[in-house]
Amino acid sequence: RALTNDAPILLMDEAFSALDPLIRMDMQSVLLDLQKEIKKTVVFITHDLDEALRLGDRIAILRDGEVVQQGTGQDIVLQPADEYISSFVKEVNRGRVIMVDTIATQSGMPASTGGVTVRTGTILEEAAKTMTDANQQFATVVDDNGKATGIISMNSLIQAMVTPISHLTSRAAAE
Repeated sequence: RALTNDAPILLMDEAFSALDPLIRMDMQSVLLDLQKEIKKTVVFITHDLDEALRLGDRIAILRDGEVVQQGTGQDIVLQPADEYISSFVKEVNRGRVIMVDTIATQSGMPASTGGVTVRTGTILEEAAKTMTDANQQFATVVDDNGKATGIISMNSLIQAMVTPISHLTSRAAAE
């Protein structure tokens, strides 16, 4: 209905919460494609962090009706505002949230990466697949113009995808 009125902002409150997981993923994909096409702001309310991370350019996490932290999914996962947020994001698949720009380096890596490139903004999981498919341990990160901005290694990808040790030690202490 909101689309027929050409509203500048679409509000979707738990729009996919009652759907089974497969249909839910399909609907999320449809929403992402639709949003690219219509270029409208979508405020999507969900209790599913994975859904928020997949759909949101910016995310706000609330506790007791107050915003505890807001930012990109990557910002929230990498720099949780407090212990509440840390525990909230500790099980997140970091490979689907963190981008190669975060771990790219310009020193200590080989000059050649076997021709493998990944664009800035690529998530770690996609970069790892690209590098694995090419059987390469390194890749050059390039901007939209094809200019090299850094180099990543498979080892740095894996390290960045692993849950930080601080989460593991706090979990062990709780058990």
